[in-house]
Amino acid sequence: MNNLERLMVETGRVIQRRYLLQRLVKQGQICAVYQGFDQVLQRPVAVKVAAAEQTATYRAALRLTSQFAHPNIIGVYDLIIEPDAFYLVQEYVDGDDFSTLLQTQLTPYQVADFGVQVCRALMYAGTPSHKVCHGDLTPASVIRDRSGLVRVSNFALPSDTNYFTTWSVIGNDGRALADAQLPWGQLTDERRADDARAVGLLLYQTLTARTPGAVSVEPPADGRLRFQRNVPPELCNIVARAIVRQHPQYITTAEALYAELKPLAEALEPPIVVTTSMTGMDELAARSQPLMGGQMAGVAVRETGAAAPFTEGHAPFTGMEAALPSSATVADLPAKLATARQAAYAQVAPAGQERKLNLPVLIGLGLALFAIFFIVGFFLSRAVFH
Repeated sequence: MNNLERLMVETGRVIQRRYLLQRLVKQGQICAVYQGFDQVLQRPVAVKVAAAEQTATYRAALRLTSQFAHPNIIGVYDLIIEPDAFYLVQEYVDGDDFSTLLQTQLTPYQVADFGVQVCRALMYAGTPSHKVCHGDLTPASVIRDRSGLVRVSNFALPSDTNYFTTWSVIGNDGRALADAQLPWGQLTDERRADDARAVGLLLYQTLTARTPGAVSVEPPADGRLRFQRNVPPELCNIVARAIVRQHPQYITTAEALYAELKPLAEALEPPIVVTTSMTGMDELAARSQPLMGGQMAGVAVRETGAAAPFTEGHAPFTGMEAALPSSATVADLPAKLATARQAAYAQVAPAGQERKLNLPVLIGLGLALFAIFFIVGFFLSRAVFH
């Protein structure tokens, strides 16, 4: 039994009198991942356990990434080295790994937004202050938390060559990775293109047809991309341009891929549905003015056709149209209700006030007339009888 196998059965062990290993989350080729608990700071953590011979590799990666602080990147807390193994303590993320996402029928918006968030992590790492590429952006490197935030880990670690070689069949390119001889994490233009292509591969795996319950996707044997029928053609085209190196509009950076995905994600984002309870004057105000120009709030209709696979030398993904949601949103609702309410008060309140003033006015007029007649009668009687 090697060191890693021995450590995998030691749940309940406390590392450095601080980190309690609670349960095994995942076993990889070179490390095991545990959910743990920091008994000093009283917070959950993730603990990666690897054999001692991997220490130098992880130390080199940490030298490049230890200062990373970004919402889409999993934070690193601690590194503990022992004679037979080392322990990398990271932020614990409660969410769905990529295999779980594959079992979920993600909407086109969710897929596009997933790509946008991964690109943000890559763009942050590639800024002039960091100059780090990922290099190993495989399904094992991403997780989506319960709020929908995508988190990326494993920056600057050795690439999973088998994974990228398997997917090099797309476009009949045959090239797995660029600049494999350089230190891991070192940023070059070719590696930036590899990272952008890795994002495209992840997106394609969520968009292609697969058997129910599948936890992984195999690349097509003939190297042709095939999408599910409900995928908008714009999204298919962007993913193809990110994957197929021979594409005339091949996307070579995370920045360029982000620029394509962000407006599409915004267009695909479902409208916000607002549910309100209206009584009295609110109901009158709502009736007095049509909502959203007479359209139904919270309803968007899209129609899509079949997505044709990308074929080199032909214009891909033609013949499909997607009806995007109207630019009007229910965010206009509060302003419209306020306007309608003011109009309703302007019409209803004066009428109520007039009804309240009728009786006192009549009484006042009656008393005034009585006084006038009394005074006139008094003077007339004096003039007649005197």
